Amino acid sequence: MLALVPQIIVDGLLLGAVYAIVSVGLTMVFGVMRIVNFAHGDFLMLGMYLTYVGATMLGFDPYLALLLVLPIVTLCAAAAYQLLIRPIIGTAEHNQVLVTLGLSLVLQNLALVVFSADLHTIPSRLAASKFYLGSVIVRTPSAIACGVSILVCLALYRFLRTTDLGRRIRATAEDRDAASLCGVSVNRMYLLAFCIGTGSLGLVAPLLAPFLYVAPTLGINFTLTAFIIVVLGSIGSFIGALVGGLLIGVVETLGGLLTSGSMPYLLTYAVFVLVLLFRPAGLFGRARL
Repeated sequence: MLALVPQIIVDGLLLGAVYAIVSVGLTMVFGVMRIVNFAHGDFLMLGMYLTYVGATMLGFDPYLALLLVLPIVTLCAAAAYQLLIRPIIGTAEHNQVLVTLGLSLVLQNLALVVFSADLHTIPSRLAASKFYLGSVIVRTPSAIACGVSILVCLALYRFLRTTDLGRRIRATAEDRDAASLCGVSVNRMYLLAFCIGTGSLGLVAPLLAPFLYVAPTLGINFTLTAFIIVVLGSIGSFIGALVGGLLIGVVETLGGLLTSGSMPYLLTYAVFVLVLLFRPAGLFGRARL
């Protein structure tokens, strides 16, 4: 069993990087808009189905389909913001939960009607490709997804910290009234943050396609895991989402080695609870009274 540990750790880091980019989008939306988006993972599911359509009907390789999937998912995110999210900003939390949860159910059932409940795999030329790091086998699609996810996380962090537009988004997150008095268009910053945070899933979906199935309920698992990572790493922290994603990925894969059935998920929750017992504000946050 010990001989499998290096392989499991590498697999966990590759999976964790994907979790991280999904979680970064969620923490950006919440950090700026204070909206808990329960439909976050369902936009990933939408991107996966768009990739599936591109591969099966148009003959696009998933990596080529990215050029089509990313703008469509971003446009869907913009439409969702204008029609559903914008009216509930600043309202009671239960209104936000009901609206985003309702959006999640609508997207899932639309996928169920159009594509059925069957699991679908998406063909890719790189699906069976792999290389070796010593005795560790690394699947090429997983390595690509991991590398792109980490680069996007760091790029978004740099964008928010060093660009004028990023500073406007951060100012809006800190105090929308003060930002508005300084000439910042709050609604435009909210729209931009939602499109970046949710639309980035249109980038992730084609990268996951070569090694992950797609089904109407795919988004639920990613949404739940993303919530755990966001809280674990500290809400609003990009670095926390990245580190938390890598940590949860390794815990899940190690749990799969040491246990069976649904036990790996219990191990994930156990680590989550233990961290919050000692760091109530998360790994990269400070406790508030």
